[in-house]
Amino acid sequence: MKKAFSLMELLIAVTILSIAMVSLLQVKSDNIFLVSKIDEKVKLNDYILLSTDLKQADDRNENIFLDRVYSFENDELRRELKPIKIKQKDEKIESKTLKPAEGIDIDITTYSTSYSIDDKIKKNIYTFRIEL
Repeated sequence: MKKAFSLMELLIAVTILSIAMVSLLQVKSDNIFLVSKIDEKVKLNDYILLSTDLKQADDRNENIFLDRVYSFENDELRRELKPIKIKQKDEKIESKTLKPAEGIDIDITTYSTSYSIDDKIKKNIYTFRIEL
């Protein structure tokens, strides 16, 4: 009757356990990286949403600095917003004239406003102007 494991059995068990532990640590590391990237993307989306709420002049092809537009009492938040530069660009995409009935003209103009932050994220918002 055998009372102990042989050296070979112990080496195989330790090898299997170490491979399993290394693979679990790699999965954990990958998940932490993905979560940090998602957090960064969510923050950038929030910054763009802050800039879309702004009421600005007709010429909106300019850079927006959130720390200059919004005033925050929290210094940490102000420091976080200081380097953020949002590029805003308006474009007229298309203009159509519809004539549903005689003597009635409906002009429909499509505009695209793009917001981007350092080529990390880009959002397009489309608006339509309808004139009778």
